[in-house]
Amino acid sequence: MRANDETPDPLLRTGVVVQTLLFGLLGIGTTFTQDGPTEGLGTVLTYAVCISTIPVARIMSKAEFGMDWWSRRAPVNNWFVVYCELGVTVVTATYADPLAALQGAMLLALVGAYAAHFARPKVIWFHVGWSTVYMLVLGSSALAKTPTDAVSVVLRVVVAITVINGAVTLLSAFSRAVLHSSRVHLSDAMTDPLTGVLNRRGLEARAVGAGNDPVRPALLLIDIDHFKAVNDHHGHSAGDVALRLTAMRLTMSAGRHATVSRLGGDEFVVLVPDPTPTLGEFAERLRQAVHNVADDIPITVSVGAALPQVDPRSTRTVFDRTLAAADEALYRAKRNGRNCVALARPPGDIVH
Repeated sequence: MRANDETPDPLLRTGVVVQTLLFGLLGIGTTFTQDGPTEGLGTVLTYAVCISTIPVARIMSKAEFGMDWWSRRAPVNNWFVVYCELGVTVVTATYADPLAALQGAMLLALVGAYAAHFARPKVIWFHVGWSTVYMLVLGSSALAKTPTDAVSVVLRVVVAITVINGAVTLLSAFSRAVLHSSRVHLSDAMTDPLTGVLNRRGLEARAVGAGNDPVRPALLLIDIDHFKAVNDHHGHSAGDVALRLTAMRLTMSAGRHATVSRLGGDEFVVLVPDPTPTLGEFAERLRQAVHNVADDIPITVSVGAALPQVDPRSTRTVFDRTLAAADEALYRAKRNGRNCVALARPPGDIVH
């Protein structure tokens, strides 16, 4: 499962694009009202900001909101919030009537809702601080213009600040709670419940991420020798113990930079970015780590190890090719009597 499958991107993109353009249309509409921008510079600024919503909407139409919601690190979303804050501020600051400006600035609540879901915490705090200060400035301007209606002005400012900041606070808390829950469920979905290491789905997700790293990992495919006999002669509970012990010992021996996963059944995969001192010696270390003569049922494993298989003639991913090469090496290890290590042949030597 990918993070960007969590939210309906097309619907979100459409909503953001439409509302961005609507901001521009509303701003232009105010130029035809008595309370809107004053003539001259105010009108020019309003049109400039409103026209800018067209290219901005186009940029936002390309955003990947599912992944952005997951990480909140996308610069485009954080800068979009800042753009909207400044845009609403510039346009409403040109209004002839500060009370009308106060009403128009309520659009910042919509900006806050967006920030709550897609922006980083410091951008959300920027929104809260900026909108609060701006509401107070507009309120002060309105009080200076209509001092006889002070109570009404104060109430409007309080309502505006409450709505704008209350919305972002509640939505931010809700969004982060959902995000945390999604991460927990995703972690559970990618973890083998018996051994506590990654399952096949988790391995594939980690391998996709590793494919973007400058150093692609080596892959070791590890199979417990005669595992079926352990289940048949000692029961499935003994087999479960063997699986848990194997996972634990592989994890401890492989090191913190390695990724250990259970591929299925009695097969494990270890991804390691820099096997030291050599791949063969690293694989041998894992093989020896699993075996302990003091166990009630001593475990041995066969290991097939492969360096990243880069073959321009193949359409398969590097991970798939490397896994296939390690599988071929594992087959040779079993054929050689089990409880041993076999290294994959170079890509050019593999028979396809």
